[in-house]
Amino acid sequence: MRLRRASRRGFRYASPMFIPLGTNLGSKRRPTVVYAMLALNSAIYALTIAGFRGGNDALVALYENGAISLRGFEWWQPVTYQFLHDPFSILHVLSNMVFLWAFGGVVESRLGHLGFLALYLVGGALAGLLQVGITGGSAVGASGSVSVVAGAFLALYPRGIVHGFWLLPPMRVAMPAVWLLGLYAAIDLVNTFTDLLGATRTGVGTIAHLGGLAFGLATCVALLGFGLLARTDFDLFFMMKQWKRRRDLRAATAVAGVGVADGPVAARVRADGADTMSPKERTLRNTIAAAHRERDGILCASLYRELLALNPSATLPAQIQLDVANQLASEGRAAEARAAYANFVARFRTDPAVHDARLMLAVLSLRRLGDARGALAVLGELDRNRLDGDKAALAAELEREAQAQARAGAAS
Repeated sequence: MRLRRASRRGFRYASPMFIPLGTNLGSKRRPTVVYAMLALNSAIYALTIAGFRGGNDALVALYENGAISLRGFEWWQPVTYQFLHDPFSILHVLSNMVFLWAFGGVVESRLGHLGFLALYLVGGALAGLLQVGITGGSAVGASGSVSVVAGAFLALYPRGIVHGFWLLPPMRVAMPAVWLLGLYAAIDLVNTFTDLLGATRTGVGTIAHLGGLAFGLATCVALLGFGLLARTDFDLFFMMKQWKRRRDLRAATAVAGVGVADGPVAARVRADGADTMSPKERTLRNTIAAAHRERDGILCASLYRELLALNPSATLPAQIQLDVANQLASEGRAAEARAAYANFVARFRTDPAVHDARLMLAVLSLRRLGDARGALAVLGELDRNRLDGDKAALAAELEREAQAQARAGAAS
């Protein structure tokens, strides 16, 4: 049987120049459906390759009948096409599975196993129908399904960070997911128009990508909006609310000057009593205090970074300072987090939390910033008697690591 090669509707986001390894978000449950999809797609691809190389007409026929196509359309094709991939390029299946691995786990954790499976299959089916309905021809691949998952991720975790590798030049990078997916969505939009106008023939299912992304985003926004999915402090609704709150807070403090409900944050003064704090710094401090009362840690951390640019030794009230430092550390902003912890330690030497702050300062200095000497200096000021067993063991481990790195640096 002669194979009618279906168009590769590969997941264009999976550019071979970038390999995603995961996100900064943890999954609270085992992503069983994601594992099943990875295994099933890989197994079917292996069988497909074996069938083509071995001249197995039954497998070739299964491939052709399973691809989605307007010509000879069958009711099962919107589902079966999602599990078939281009047998002439392993990058097709690999790119889809890599992005499913990167984004699928946290989405399944939020939607549950059945909810995730339904979104994956229904969204993928609609994306495939949209692709062949507009362009004609046939299509195979999980690109529509994975695009749906990516859209759901944007609705549920719009501030998520993707960790991965650029291949050229080779480097490990971390970037906001909205930047990565937005970039490739823009590329797909341009390619869609050029393909439809006949200027190019990319052979990529850009319409399935865009349709799947929109379906996943819209579905999860609707689930959140109608209360069918519990809202969190990470989803799109919360981000929009915080954006409005941030705008209102800035406007209010700009108009009011320095006033906030609990009183202004104390200013620096010279010996003669003159205020040395600039209006911008005062506004930032008061806005941080207001945001902290609203429990908006993300906004507090963002504003504190602006404050550090104005005043590298800026210190907030103890609890706010510690919360901001913890938030910066959780966001992976090691340099700013170290500055926040260092300012806390310098300002609040008798605070009960100062020992934990010093320990975090040592961790960031050594393991995130590679500053062995800085870590040793911090550990030297640490009162080990105030630490419990696990923290004391961590301090000892950090000291050994720092000493080893310092010796290695001296030898080189």
